[in-house]
Amino acid sequence: MSIDPRDFDIYVSQAPAPPLSEKVQSDVVWNVGSLAILGVAGLALNVLIGEHWDESTLGVFNQGLAAYTFFSMAAVGGIDRSALRSVAEAGADRARAAAAAWATLVPTVLLAAVVTALYWFARWPIARLLESDGVALAIEASAPGLFFFALNKVLLAIVNGERRMKTFAVYQSLRYVGILAALFVAMSEGWSGDRLLVVFTISEGVLFMVAGIDVARLLRFAPSGWSGEVRHHVVFGARSAVSGVLLELNAKVDVWMIGATMSDAAVGVYTYASMLAEGLYQLVVVLQNVWNPILARHLAAGERDAARDVVLRARTKCWLGIGAVALVAVLLFPVALSLIGARPEFQAAHVPFAILAGGIALAAGYLPFGQLLLMGGRPATHTLLMTLTVLANVVANWILIPRIGLAGAALATAVSMVISVVLLRLFARSQLGVRI
Repeated sequence: MSIDPRDFDIYVSQAPAPPLSEKVQSDVVWNVGSLAILGVAGLALNVLIGEHWDESTLGVFNQGLAAYTFFSMAAVGGIDRSALRSVAEAGADRARAAAAAWATLVPTVLLAAVVTALYWFARWPIARLLESDGVALAIEASAPGLFFFALNKVLLAIVNGERRMKTFAVYQSLRYVGILAALFVAMSEGWSGDRLLVVFTISEGVLFMVAGIDVARLLRFAPSGWSGEVRHHVVFGARSAVSGVLLELNAKVDVWMIGATMSDAAVGVYTYASMLAEGLYQLVVVLQNVWNPILARHLAAGERDAARDVVLRARTKCWLGIGAVALVAVLLFPVALSLIGARPEFQAAHVPFAILAGGIALAAGYLPFGQLLLMGGRPATHTLLMTLTVLANVVANWILIPRIGLAGAALATAVSMVISVVLLRLFARSQLGVRI
């Protein structure tokens, strides 16, 4: 059987699959490598902006990024989760997988166009809310990138659902490298600091061209009746869309509330803590990407014990591995800032980062399985879980920021992570019959 040489994984094979643990280990290694590229790019991005421009520009960049992230989740409407789940359930059935790909990509194009327009028109209201005119310019520069990001979410979800995790890792790396390359162009050409979010427009455009060509190979297998599945995916996406927005909002609640109550400079300082905590959290995302399609197939087949075993076998390793990385990161934080030549005022981010890292480590045993309800076909319950988590985060930020400043924002976010784990265990048992 011929294999497309452009692929990085075995696309279709009649050979016996390797043992699951071996496959998982390989997938994790490749995606941790992609995460390393993310870490370097993310750190370099914030350091270069802070040093080449100033902390206020960095604050504007991250407030604009928070808006971009919020709208990007609305632009995909949760349809990417339906794509991942359906393609994973299809397994080696190319026709079924291709039908799911068509039925998720077409409505995403329409939804992304509408939300991108809303994002554009909301730029000045958001800027006034945050009391920063620069945020409006940042939104203008990133609007085309928002459209391509939504399409890329579905394209990469299809690759993820096929468990082509090496390819998935390469595409993720391409996104990060593209952002950093675009920033170097901005520096060399002297672009305005308020418009630096254009780096996302450039990167997402390039990724769309590459991933689109790849997934197009699958689309030719679709049966003629694929359009009948559109409604199913849109409904599933609608039920889970709010949870996707809430997930990203929960990660940015602290930044937004600091921006609303403190200065752009304070946001810029906190960015270092948030940035490195997000990098640590990406370890969770890597594991989530690897296990999501596995859980989806088990739950679709009614194999609840097998799904439970996946969680139980992995949670202790997650606690130990992520906990160890978190501890090292906290200890090396001041040294790392000194080595990269960050300004002294950014050292104030050390305590907030330690708190955020502690929250991630405490919840690390279950965070990689945070989309278990979605993979089990319970998008509404997952949305409820995320709603309760965000409400807890907002209330905690509202109480703690005026009292202990940046450390209060970090503590509120850490507490929300632990609350999400408690809720996940309760809902997994009551809705899926899976004790974790």
